[in-house]
Amino acid sequence: MQTPEPVHAEAARYTTSLLFLPGLWAGPELWRGVATYLAHRGWEGGLADLRTATGDIASRAQQVADYAAGLPAPPVLIGHDAGGLVALAAARRGPSAAVVLVAPFAPGRAVERAMTLGIAPLLALLRRRPVPAPEGWRAARLLGDLPGAARVQLGADDPAAIWDLTSHRALVPAVKVPTLLVVGDRDPLLPLPAARALAATVSAEEGVVEGAGHWPHVGPTWSALVNLVHRWLIQRLGEPLLERYADAMAERDADDDA
Repeated sequence: MQTPEPVHAEAARYTTSLLFLPGLWAGPELWRGVATYLAHRGWEGGLADLRTATGDIASRAQQVADYAAGLPAPPVLIGHDAGGLVALAAARRGPSAAVVLVAPFAPGRAVERAMTLGIAPLLALLRRRPVPAPEGWRAARLLGDLPGAARVQLGADDPAAIWDLTSHRALVPAVKVPTLLVVGDRDPLLPLPAARALAATVSAEEGVVEGAGHWPHVGPTWSALVNLVHRWLIQRLGEPLLERYADAMAERDADDDA
């Protein structure tokens, strides 16, 4: 996995940082608006491109966990659709302060199996080559409300990860850190009953973004997502993990000088 692009806080407040993990076919740019706004609120962030982390969900998760292990403090892993499953799996393999799942995929459902339909994706999968982003009716079903301008950020993705998502193999058990599952109330890929069932499976708290589909972090609902996630992090992580960044850095520098 390529080193995530940093998104620096205007005035860093917290010792933990946020690592944003995009979903299938998606590039890091789709997280930039959310990451930038949270940077205004004091959060250091990183934009990962999981398309550079080749392999299945477990392989991608290990690469994320290895990166997280090199950070000054365990990060909050924030993942969208397949990126949410990577976040869960990474939290089981390495350090993390919390996990936020945004419209995650629930492996094995019919809508995920639709990813393997069509001549182009089937040929790519059979040849073990990168699978192109959906087009035509597949795009309407799998990309849903993603704005057309944002679709230029999509690119081919690894066949191993897509095979994972057509079965229950990619579903990861609950982790030992606070977990939030956020879903749009108009998400065609993860309706509210399915979201509640998935939240129970992974022992996650639930949050709903009203008026959002499968891409609540892109388009007009992104600010509601930011407010929900920021508030939950402050409530769940508490003061020990959310001590002022400047104080923590001053203490570290003093130790280095000793």
